[in-house]
Amino acid sequence: MMTSEQIQQLRRDETAMMAEWSASSVQPCRFNTDGIVDYERWAALPGGKHIVVLLKETNALSGSLVDFLSHGGSKTYYRTWNNVARWINMVLNGTYWEFVPKSALDDMVRNIAVINLKKCSGSAHASTKAVRQAARQDADRLKRQIQLYEPDIILTGGWGLVSNILHDEILADDAEWVKPNGQTALWYYTSCSVRSEKETLSL
Repeated sequence: MMTSEQIQQLRRDETAMMAEWSASSVQPCRFNTDGIVDYERWAALPGGKHIVVLLKETNALSGSLVDFLSHGGSKTYYRTWNNVARWINMVLNGTYWEFVPKSALDDMVRNIAVINLKKCSGSAHASTKAVRQAARQDADRLKRQIQLYEPDIILTGGWGLVSNILHDEILADDAEWVKPNGQTALWYYTSCSVRSEKETLSL
């Protein structure tokens, strides 16, 4: 459990980071702030259950991704976020949802911090080149943002592109990928680049 003072400091640090990031954008764009969706939920999560979800970019969103998720998303946001909700529920409760009701989706995403590699919104189909270029340009900031949340688990969407950018360019990690086995179909690794005292599971 985090104290109220720790949460307030985290909120201030995140706000300052997003303001600095937006102000430094080299070209006009629809800058999407992101981060912890619900601070009270985040503070109440048990040890080992703090999750950062790392994605490519938003689809034509104006403003804050956190506000978007906090207010029920859109008519089509389940296309991305249903699977995210499934992952989160597996981590938090150990159960797999075949079907994710809208109310469960809206509730589950309040437990995470979400980070986009590219803060300027894109279109329905993300440009691999643009996402990679933005991530390389902002690699130091992205690493600082991830480290700010001290996550236990990092879940990457768009596996392959996002997971490789995280491993190779943001964390610049020498941790070895672990091949899937009978218990999981996902490649994963544990990193010491996020927290000084504990490893972070990335998959």
